[in-house]
Amino acid sequence: MVSTLRLAFIFWMLLTLQVSSRGVSAYTSIDEKPLVSSSIANPSLMRSNSANFTGCGGTTVPVVNATYEREVVYLVNQERAKAGLPPLKRSIELEEASRYHAADLAQDNYFEHDSYDRAGEELVYVCSTWERIQKYHPSPSAENIAGGYATPSSVMNGWMTSSGHRNNILSDYSWEIGVGYYQGGSYGSYWVQDFGRRPGVYPLIINQEAENTDTRSVWLYIYGDWAEVRLRNDDDTWSPWIPFQNNLNWELGGGVGTHTVWAELRTVSDSTLSSDTINLTEDDFPRSDTPTPTVTQVPGDTPNPTQTPVAITYSEFVFLPQILKVRP
Repeated sequence: MVSTLRLAFIFWMLLTLQVSSRGVSAYTSIDEKPLVSSSIANPSLMRSNSANFTGCGGTTVPVVNATYEREVVYLVNQERAKAGLPPLKRSIELEEASRYHAADLAQDNYFEHDSYDRAGEELVYVCSTWERIQKYHPSPSAENIAGGYATPSSVMNGWMTSSGHRNNILSDYSWEIGVGYYQGGSYGSYWVQDFGRRPGVYPLIINQEAENTDTRSVWLYIYGDWAEVRLRNDDDTWSPWIPFQNNLNWELGGGVGTHTVWAELRTVSDSTLSSDTINLTEDDFPRSDTPTPTVTQVPGDTPNPTQTPVAITYSEFVFLPQILKVRP
């Protein structure tokens, strides 16, 4: 009976911060009643004993669990595939932005998108969400945060069952993602997803951003709207030019280990390079001299690279075991 009551200490809190292309337009706060009331989180409890993170970001935070972070990205891309959307590309810059915020939330024991420092028992506003992320990445588009979840699958389930967070994950505007995970603070674990889309950058993604593959036959997704594309493995010979397609089948180079796939994209007046890496765990068949890309039919077309969103939504979701957090 006691354990049942303990499990009932769940509080859902949803905050939506709508941001248009001109900046912040509105805040909407929705607080749902908890199933069972409990104590208010004490700001002095469980402060992080790690490095002191102050200010508006720009600091590189050590990785706590890279496997968790990559798993969340892969789960995001699985959800996008179910919705007929292209995968998101992992961005080192967005990863660093999200890790900083996760660590800062834990250290200063607050739960907001904007950044704060703690002076004694008081929180002092430092900078906005946009300002913080732009210390790492020039074009952020959205952010999800969460606290108290133990695993990538549980936090993804929480986000996907909340409309604001689901909308961010399934946005057809964002092309890149970074995930930060941090242990500590009042909730024990903090998760941050930062999304973005840099002008002039057209990501290439192998196998929905999977870390490993046991076969050299892979699926590529390339963003943009180009006339032609050609590919190569590592420093090998380029394939022939073919008409551009967002979805392509490709064969990795031989040999177990990390492989990079390069794409050169061109129109009559423009061209660019893009690449992605994946770890081949088994060399399953003899390689051809120069692979030829072939079209694969995978749901989800790229959005027009020149489109801009009417509004971008920041939102957050938090599961607080045995803690009732009251928002003014």
